[in-house]
Order: sequence, then C-alpha cells, then structure tokens
Amino acid sequence: MKTAILSINLHTRKLNYGAVLHSWVFQRLIGARGDVERCDVIDYLPAVLEGVDLKRQFMEKASLKHPGDWLRRRRQTAAFARRNEAFERFFREHMRVTPERYTAETIQTARLPYDAVFFESDVIWSPTYFRGDFDPVFFGAADSMRGLRKIAYAASMGQARLDAAQRERLRELLRWPDHISLRERYAAEIVRGLTDKPVADVMDPTLLAEPGDFDAITAPGRVGGGYMLVYFPTHVDAALLEIAAEHAGARGLQLVEVSNYFAPGPKRRVIADAGIGEFLGLVRGAEAVYCNSLHGVCLSILFHRDFYAFDRRGGGDKYRDLCGRFGLEDRFVEAGGFREAAPVDWAAVDALRQGEKRRSLEWLDAAITQG
Repeated sequence: MKTAILSINLHTRKLNYGAVLHSWVFQRLIGARGDVERCDVIDYLPAVLEGVDLKRQFMEKASLKHPGDWLRRRRQTAAFARRNEAFERFFREHMRVTPERYTAETIQTARLPYDAVFFESDVIWSPTYFRGDFDPVFFGAADSMRGLRKIAYAASMGQARLDAAQRERLRELLRWPDHISLRERYAAEIVRGLTDKPVADVMDPTLLAEPGDFDAITAPGRVGGGYMLVYFPTHVDAALLEIAAEHAGARGLQLVEVSNYFAPGPKRRVIADAGIGEFLGLVRGAEAVYCNSLHGVCLSILFHRDFYAFDRRGGGDKYRDLCGRFGLEDRFVEAGGFREAAPVDWAAVDALRQGEKRRSLEWLDAAITQG
C-alpha cells in the first residue's frame, strides 16, 4: 500500500516544532507497517500562505521611527532564517517529502500515486487558521483524491468555536473523509453532531512514540547547568514569563526561552534559532518546562518533565483537554490563577498514556485495514 500524509508541517508561520514532530512520528509509524510500501509527506502549501514571505514576516511592521523595535525585528529575522535552514535540513535528512510542492489549485488535478492519504493532526480543521473558513484539501475534497482511502487521524479544530455558517460548511466537508478521528474530545463531540459517520477521539501522534524513539534526532542544547525552559510557539506571554522567572530564581535555575521573539521582560536566555534536535535536547534537559503549547505538554509528559501549561487566547483549550486526559488538570494554569501543584505521579500518567495509545492504534489499524 502506498500512503501519504497531508498536514501543516512543512509550512507554518512560526516554524512550529510540534508540527514537524507529530508528522515525523506518524510517518515512521505508518512506514513501519508490513502492509505499507511507502509513506510520503505531501509538500502542500495552503492557500492562506501563498505569496507570504515567511522569512521576512517580522520586518513587515518594522519602522525606523522606533529604532529599538526595528533592531529587535532584524535580529528576529536573522534568527528565523537560521531556524528555517535547520528545519529544511531536518526535512531532507529525516523525512520523506514529495519532490513536488502542491498548491490548493495544483493538487486538484495532480496524479497522486497513493492508495490512502492521512489528514493528520494539528489545526488542519480550524477555521481560525484559514481566515474563518476551512481548507477543503484537508478533508480530501480534491479531484486527485477520488478513489483514495481518506483517513483523518487526530485532526484538530483548535478552539472549535464555530458559528452557524461554519457548522454547515463543516457538515458539507465531512462527507469526504472515509474515517474520522479528532485530537480533542470537545471537537469530536461537535463533529459527531454533524455527521452520521463514526467519530473517534485519539491521541496526538507524538504521544504514540516512546521517549527512546527520539534519541536518534535529539541534539545537545547549548545551555549548561540547571535551567527552567519557557516555550512559546506563537506569542510571548508576559505573565507566564514573570512567574517562570520568579520560580527559576527560587530554585536557583537559569531561565531559558525558546521562541521566535526577543521581547522585553525578565532576564533570560532567548534561543530563537534552535533546530528540531536542539529543541528536543532543551526539553529533555530542563528541570521544568513552562509553556503555552500543546506539544510542549506532550513532550513534557513523554520525558517526565515538571511542567505547567498556561492558557492562551486561541489555543489553550487544546492542552486543557490533554491535561485532563491524563489527570493533570492542576498543571493547566488559567489566566491569573497559578498555584503550585503536587508532584506528578508519572507511573499513573504512563499507565493512562499506554491505554490511550493502544486505543488510538487500534482505531488507526482498523481504519487502514477495513477500507
């Protein structure tokens, strides 16, 4: 069987580590099956990103009238370019990607040499990401996919707050996938109300891996000594930074931030150009992880890192749901509501994760083998 993955992984506005890692895990998982001959990541550029110069996005609002901000944005742009090079090197060395890049137009008439295509994880079913609409390609609504088996694995809708028109649009698009699963339980409930097809909730692909699976792609971080890691995949949270700085100081730890930004705030080391391997090394080596990121939570769970997940506009519901799945509700921090939590019982969390992993893999296997 020849298979392919469609997801937001190669093209993200902020070069998201989790977007790459979940597809890397999923590609390895599918490719290891005895009934699969190949598994490609389709290089698909969504319409919302066509014509966007991602490498210079930080300079778009730069103004020489504000020299400090202009210099900071130039620094961000240079770091982002290095990070982009590291991501592209990872794609070349560790992922099988189609040689051709497809757009929303060209994928319609492409000759896709596959038997099955997976619409996999992240915010592929989020209208917020697609300017209020959905991208039909991530549902299989393309002439090139007629006759292919279409499987949605852990598709995410982000906050899943839909108006009436979006619900009807989603109802129409749900006729395309043959098998449907979502990553968030609340999103699965919405979809169940819009289709007669069975709808499952499953785990993010990163949580289908085991810690040792990442060893071969993990690189040492550039930080020595004990440190607390703060991770911002999109926007810097000033309140989170203040709390992290206070707690790092109390524990005698350095404060290290991974993000795209060099924003004002507490004294800390900002690393904006880490590649995939170094990012993994920084998470694994941290004494604690404070983040507003779903994949920051996923990796903290896998690597048994002390962590807190802070709510954020446009994304917090995803990892609130994830924390609840593993009995880690006290690790989710509402705005202005931080409290120290009891130490995590990792044996109990691991047992829950293994159960969820079995259930997710059983669903995936059935979707692949039952046609």
